Amino acid sequence: MGFEEVAYRYAIKNAFLHGGKADINAVVGKVIALKKDLEFVSAMPRIKEIVKQVNALSADEIKAEFEKFSENEGYELKPQEKAEGLPELEWMASGKEPLVMRFAPNPSSVMHLGHARQVIPMQYYVEKYNGKFILRFDDTDPKVKRPMPMQEAKDLYIKDLEWLGVKCISQILFASERLERYLEIASELFAKGKAYVCTCESEKWRSLIKESKACPCRNLPEEEQLLRWNKMVSHSFKEGEAVARIKTDLDDKDPSIRDWWLAKIVDNPDHPNPKAKNFHVWPSYNLASAVDDHDFGITLIMRGQEHAQNATKQKWLCDYFGWGYPHAIHTGRIKLEGSLTSKSKIKAAIEAGELSGVDDPRVGTLQTLRRRGIVPEALQAIIINLGLNANDSVISIDALYDANRKLIDPLSDRVSFLQNPVQIDVQFCPKFEAHLPVHPDFPERGEKVFELSQGSQPFIVSRQELEKVKLGETFRLRNAYNVKLTELGKDSAFGQFAGLSKIDKSTLVWLLPEEMVDAEVTMDDAEKVEGVAEPFISEKKPGEHVLLEKFGYCIIDSSNKKLVKLWYSHK
Repeated sequence: MGFEEVAYRYAIKNAFLHGGKADINAVVGKVIALKKDLEFVSAMPRIKEIVKQVNALSADEIKAEFEKFSENEGYELKPQEKAEGLPELEWMASGKEPLVMRFAPNPSSVMHLGHARQVIPMQYYVEKYNGKFILRFDDTDPKVKRPMPMQEAKDLYIKDLEWLGVKCISQILFASERLERYLEIASELFAKGKAYVCTCESEKWRSLIKESKACPCRNLPEEEQLLRWNKMVSHSFKEGEAVARIKTDLDDKDPSIRDWWLAKIVDNPDHPNPKAKNFHVWPSYNLASAVDDHDFGITLIMRGQEHAQNATKQKWLCDYFGWGYPHAIHTGRIKLEGSLTSKSKIKAAIEAGELSGVDDPRVGTLQTLRRRGIVPEALQAIIINLGLNANDSVISIDALYDANRKLIDPLSDRVSFLQNPVQIDVQFCPKFEAHLPVHPDFPERGEKVFELSQGSQPFIVSRQELEKVKLGETFRLRNAYNVKLTELGKDSAFGQFAGLSKIDKSTLVWLLPEEMVDAEVTMDDAEKVEGVAEPFISEKKPGEHVLLEKFGYCIIDSSNKKLVKLWYSHK
């Protein structure tokens, strides 16, 4: 049953039950529950139109429509069954081809969420079919997107890939190490008469190509083309004076496919690879990618939908050499709700001093997610659930937090934490032993035991929490006893013991003055929250998860006996 019929049936039901007017939110909620794979951005206008049509019906018409649908067939529809994991690769069933995949980032910056969109399904298939995972750095842009130093890129990307679950990288290569190979293939294209060097002004060439017309350079004799190509390689032509192009179909319905560029001249390449500094002819993405996919036996490419037309371009080159083209899957872009994920925008914000770096808590890099305590299994679940569709998606921050919470809660020992601490001296106390579980669900982890004094016992509590209690009212100190508030000053407070029995009143988290450590939490908006915590937290190592009571899940960033620094994960 299509989403339109589902929307109509539940609009009728909702209208029948609520005085003839269907609620759009109720109908949308039902469609979402039953049609999980639906692209709701594009479907919403039609759903709204259906609800409007139903609401225009008379009460009798709505009743008649409602009665047409049987209880079983009309309103007890079940959500679409969604197979776990990703779809089978049907072409692998023949066993004729091995699975060889390549992850080919431009190492101008660190890995971000968009990379995970490809890497996680890639690793899924590599494990499923015992395939190979190749890391290929697409570092052939020495002008606009200058790559980071090679060893730095290698270290950072390997760390992020391993965190994402890539267990074995079969091979690591840098495209800048293979410039001679790309020029060799370009030379062979010229020898085949399938390429030409264009010296036309770019606007003139563009206007001709839009009209499916060849520029004057395209039909020059082969000898002249080779002479021009050699002038490019020898750097006799300078930057902007000439560009090498592959001959394709000038009548292709997509103008960008027509005679796409193979290689350009760069006078002063600014590149971290010392071997590349003497090369003045640099390959296009499509030339380098097609050659490497052939040379390294790539059988499946997974990349963003924006690269779909590149497959068409590269097939031209492959066909000229009789190379088979890999299978290709193109997926939509993804963004994380509330986070900055664009590499160019992140870079600009860092340069403007608006962000602290690529691991600023407000950006969607993998470094940031890891530092904030998001575990890879949560991200894997979200990405796999998205499937392989080509639609752009926005990952709900709440969905990511929900997935993460389920995974880190068993790992997160409970820690008392207080902002704006204030001391309250409690009088007439009995001697008491307070037991606080390290984790309420895992009693085997033990307890934290606090010996409370008889007579007068000082406690540290949150001023904000204490101010919610009125003078003369009774509140409870968690896992201890009840206290009646008798005085609240600027820097101190006083109370009296008011019994041991649990009461249905405010429960305050507390610390003992002699057992505290300073704590600083970096929040998801980059603000710093200062407070104090029980010294138990200083025993934790960086990377360990904790739950700060009544505050939220955090991860230890650094610690010593005096100060523990944490990053906030989520509630």
